[in-house]
Amino acid sequence: MEDSTRPRGRPFDPAVGEAALQATRSLLEERGYAGLRVADVARSAGIGLGALYRRWPDKHTLVLEALRGAVSHQEVPQTEDPMADLLAGLDALAQGLAERSKPLLAVVLSGSDPQLAAAVREAKLVPLRQGHHDRLRRVLGDVPDLDARADVGPALIILNLLLHGRPPSAQEIRERIVPLMLGEREPAARGGED
Repeated sequence: MEDSTRPRGRPFDPAVGEAALQATRSLLEERGYAGLRVADVARSAGIGLGALYRRWPDKHTLVLEALRGAVSHQEVPQTEDPMADLLAGLDALAQGLAERSKPLLAVVLSGSDPQLAAAVREAKLVPLRQGHHDRLRRVLGDVPDLDARADVGPALIILNLLLHGRPPSAQEIRERIVPLMLGEREPAARGGED
């Protein structure tokens, strides 16, 4: 007796699925959700449209899985220099926003598609926050307000993008954002301290 729960036909080739997910991520960052067409994903991945629809029944399901699979692509390699790692993570966020992630951020901010916004949060923002938290912990240790300090860097980078139409430069991150994360005060702000 044949197992009725087993899918018929050939098993799915994982390489084909990964090619489709990579193409989806690339096109999504380039065109945004509204501009993404499943036919373009299939063409970019070099697979048939039918093969794509056998794996994912619609565009929304495909995009959700592609975003969830993107977590490992965001990691900043750890080096022996915790401060350099912290700066690299913040610079990577700023570059990502400058080059390709604006459409995904717009999805989160607009609230137009709650499921897609939740997937963006899960796949992009939560790992990003955890990475910045871990890098800052290596610099500061376990200070009581570590979570708040870790949130300051990405928050100010995103705010700069919203206010000025661009993320801050690497120099602005080093001179203005990192000192706030570290709890450093500029000499003029110390007032009468000797």
